[in-house]
Amino acid sequence: MSSHIRIRPTALIIEDNQILFIEYSESQNELHYNLPGGGVEAGESITETLERELWEEANIQINIGPIAFLYEYNPLNQSGEYESNTPVLNIIFECSIKPGSEAKLPDNPDPMQIGVRWISLESLEQIILYPNIKSHIIEYTKNRRTIELIEDHQLEKYSKNI
Repeated sequence: MSSHIRIRPTALIIEDNQILFIEYSESQNELHYNLPGGGVEAGESITETLERELWEEANIQINIGPIAFLYEYNPLNQSGEYESNTPVLNIIFECSIKPGSEAKLPDNPDPMQIGVRWISLESLEQIILYPNIKSHIIEYTKNRRTIELIEDHQLEKYSKNI
């Protein structure tokens, strides 16, 4: 097993008690959903990745807010739902869609992507969501506890007198 950890920022976009999801079709028309987002590519920051992925998956520009929560996938200690040997750290950011941008299926979606769908919080229990963080999303909408992302370029520099 590789020790490399894949970093995957995702967007939690909540509007009018609905969450934005990317809809996928597997074999035999089985549907499942993911929060929009994807893996960091070489040379990208986490926020650059998130902006790129939201454009590629939902054709939208976003405002990136604080971190809502984290989800770790470790192949050595997992639910049995996945077959990947790559550890993944999902960073779920609360985001909003920039004015003038409307979520829709892009011109060249992922081969299994069939839609961009708003799903109400009340209907969340009726879908298959990977990873299955439905209860965490519902809890987050009630409490909105966040974690600030601090980027190195935002830090104060030391004076040379220290």
